Amino acid sequence: MEGKIQQLVNELSKNARVQAMIHEVHVLQNKLNDEMNKTLNRFKKSAGDVEKNIMSYKKQLLSQKTKIEKELRAKAKSLQVKTAKKTAKPAKTAVKKTATAAKRKTTAAKKTVSKKRA
Repeated sequence: MEGKIQQLVNELSKNARVQAMIHEVHVLQNKLNDEMNKTLNRFKKSAGDVEKNIMSYKKQLLSQKTKIEKELRAKAKSLQVKTAKKTAKPAKTAVKKTATAAKRKTTAAKKTVSKKRA
């Protein structure tokens, strides 16, 4: 069996048509490999470009985020300062009101005392 196979291989390898077909297959396989390599390189390049774009967009978004956070912190601080001032003012006016009320009482008491003496 092996002898017959070996004879067929020898006969086919001597045949010019078979040799031409084998050569064409090798040429086509090389072209296919070249095309695949070119396509893979294009994909890698475009993937690299996309990744660079994503990183630049990420940097821009992070800078915008920090900017907005700073603005929000500043607004929060200004609101805290305003509310603290507002709560402090009524306390002062309450003290003033009680002080003026006490002054009125003392002046009224002085008037009554001075009227009794007269």
